[in-house]
Order: sequence, then C-alpha cells, then structure tokens
Amino acid sequence: MTARLNILNIEFKRAWKRLPHMAAGAVVLMAMLCTIAFAASKALNGEATLGRISVGVVLPEEDTMAEMAVRMLGSLDSVSSLCDFAFMDEEEARGAFREGRVMGIMQVPEGMVEGIMNGSNPPVSVLLSAGGLESAVFKELTLAGARILGAAQAGIYAGDQLLHASGLEEKIPELEAELNQRYLAYSLPRANYFQRELVQASGDVNSLQFYVISALVLYLLLEVIPASGYLTGESLELEQKLRLFGVSPLWHRFTKIICLGLLLMTAGLVFCLGAHWAGFLEFSWVMAPALFFMCFLAASMSLFFYECTKSLMGLVMSLSAASMILLFLSGGMVPSVFLPEGIRGISPLLPTSSMMECGLSAVLGKADWVAWLKSAGYGAVFWILATGVRH
Repeated sequence: MTARLNILNIEFKRAWKRLPHMAAGAVVLMAMLCTIAFAASKALNGEATLGRISVGVVLPEEDTMAEMAVRMLGSLDSVSSLCDFAFMDEEEARGAFREGRVMGIMQVPEGMVEGIMNGSNPPVSVLLSAGGLESAVFKELTLAGARILGAAQAGIYAGDQLLHASGLEEKIPELEAELNQRYLAYSLPRANYFQRELVQASGDVNSLQFYVISALVLYLLLEVIPASGYLTGESLELEQKLRLFGVSPLWHRFTKIICLGLLLMTAGLVFCLGAHWAGFLEFSWVMAPALFFMCFLAASMSLFFYECTKSLMGLVMSLSAASMILLFLSGGMVPSVFLPEGIRGISPLLPTSSMMECGLSAVLGKADWVAWLKSAGYGAVFWILATGVRH
C-alpha cells in the first residue's frame, strides 16, 4: 500500500508541473469557445430564419369567385404571415418566376369554386422553385390546405350518401349548405386549433446555457492537449520495476487518470467561475460532483487515446477529431431535435452525452445520479481499455 501511495504522490507532482501549460491553454480555449457558444445561440434562436414567400397567382378571366377564394386564402393568418400573393397573367408570372421575383406560381383553373361545390375538384397547378426553405414551407402550406379541404368534402359526401340511403334527397342542398358553413367556420380561423406554448430546442435550459454546457465539455476534452506531455515519459523498464514493488499496471493507469482529472478539475473550476460571473451557473453542492465525474471521464478517454496512438501528435489529432465528432453526435453542437432519427437513437449511448447530462445537472443545480454513475462507468471502461492497450 505504501508503494501505491508513493506512486500516487509522484504522479501528482508530475501532473502539477503541467498546470502553467494548462493555464495558458485555458485562456485561449475559453475565449474561443465562449465566442462560438454566443454566436451559436444567436443562430439557433435568430429572428430572420425564414424570408417571406412571394407567389404569383394566375386567375381565369372574369372568374370573380376564384379571385375571392384566393383573396380569402391569402387573408388567413398562417398564410399572410409568410406569403405575399401577386395577381398576374400567365406570361407575366412565368417571366417573374424565371427572374426570381416570385418563388412560385399558383395557376387557378376555370370553375374552381363550382368544382369544389359539385365534387369535380379541378386541380390547382403549383410551380415551385427547386430547393430552399421557403419553397418547402409553401409546399407544406398547400398540402395542409388540401388536406383540410379533403376532410370537409369527405364529410359532405358522407352526409349526402346517408340522405340518399334514407330516401331524403330533397334535404341534400340544405345539408350541404349547413356543412359548408360549419366547415368554413372551423377551417378559416385555424389558429383556434392550437395552444401556444414556448419551447426551447435546447431542452430545460435556454440556448446560451445549452452552448455553455457544450463548450464546457469540449473545453475539458481539449484542455488535455496543453498538458499532454504529462502522459509521456514511461518505459517498459519502469513498468517492470513498479511490478516488483507490487504496483500493478491497472493501479498505475488509475493514478494517472486521477492526477490528470484533478488538473482538469482545476481548469474546469476556472470555467465555472466565468460562467457564474456571466450569470449562466449558480454555485451549489451539485457542481463539485458533476464536474468531478466529467473530468474523470475526460481524463480516462484521453489516456485511452494516448495509449492507442503512443505519440503526442497522435493524441492531439485523435482527441480533437473524436471530441468534435462525439459532441456533434450527442447533440452538443446542434440540439438533438435537429439531428436525424438514427443519430438521436445512438446519442444516449455516447460518453459525451453523459458529460452533457452532468453539465446540465450543474447548471440546473439538480443532482442527477444516473448521469454521474454513467460517467463513472464510462470512465472505468476507458481506464481498463487503456491498461489493456498498454500491454
């Protein structure tokens, strides 16, 4: 036991000599990551994400009912908030489309309103520009309108069939008029269907706090690079001597992880002080264990990458690439709600997701024992793997 404690003391002194290197790296990393976090949060909740959609409308000549229907459609809140209708003839509309002055053309057929009433349903031709968020939104608007109209017509046809089966054909005009009135009353004020609820793509925290957590995870992983010299300088002869004194490779790797983790925790406390000064983090007892488990996992991962590459350059390259990729897949760079479904399925299984959850518990001031135990488990796995790769 004395030999093991002596090795721990020696490794701690070796690690402590790397503190000035980590301090210099911390200044650069904090400035870079805080700038990225602020810019990303603004981009996530920006106000000008979608431009207005200009649509050229081609009406049949002297069809007053069709013009009234299109104007009524354009007055709906869900349409008027996004679309601007401009009435043109066909040649003018196609010219404006080619020149990019309109993003789409809606060509209304002859007798559209009468066709809707009698069930013939002449199709409205819609020409959209290829690609673009605005085109996709306008396509969804047109499809939603078609579904609402289809549901209304299905109800009218069902009522007509019921009256035919009951021998009450003379009641059909009265029923259709009543149903048309009811469906129009329901479909026009479509905002009544929904309740407004403000949600955050970043979950329980605001977007800036979310990116501060992501920056902390990336900061802890990349902060190993300035202190990477601590992981070098061992030889097989040293390993053999340690075994003679009863110090196993597993214990030796553990001491390196603990000492590197303490260095990372020192740097992490500086980051948390800055976050507290900026108002993103409130100090509580939760912050200490959350940060400890994050640093333990980061140190274990770093040692594993070093043992796999056996060089400082390999550690820097592999750790940088793995940090970026894993953080992206775990929903750190882009919130997981925006990621493909397949990636969202594997995100909870990644070690960086556990680090994100620990950071979330520190920001919210709530103990998350599951996240802490997951981080400890991942750290233990990387510790054992690092020892195995070493031999």
